[in-house]
Amino acid sequence: MSNETQIRAFIADWFARFDRLDPIEAFLPDLHPDVDWDMPDTDPALSGHNRVRAWYAGVLDTLQRPTEHHVSNIQVTPDTAQFEVLFRARMTTGETIEAHVRENWRFDTRPDGRPLITSYSAKLLQETDS
Repeated sequence: MSNETQIRAFIADWFARFDRLDPIEAFLPDLHPDVDWDMPDTDPALSGHNRVRAWYAGVLDTLQRPTEHHVSNIQVTPDTAQFEVLFRARMTTGETIEAHVRENWRFDTRPDGRPLITSYSAKLLQETDS
């Protein structure tokens, strides 16, 4: 399996876990302990896994299962991935949310070829509430 194929499969699996809202323990092994986590609504005083945990606790408090992530326009280099995500979810308040996001990842490649994410950034391109 080529590196690009393995990265694309990893991205698909990552977002399948998010669609199910798997426990945080399903994600942390794929994130460097000092990951640069650049996501909206994150406490800037926290860093690494602590920042990810805080962000994800907010996700679990706000969203209902399942969510939907549709990934497109994937571009992979040996240590980066850039792509767009169309995200849809129902909030615990009953409203639905839809957002179009650009994600940029930097990663180290583990001996088995899978990425270990060192930097994770998601920037909102467009959002709609209903």
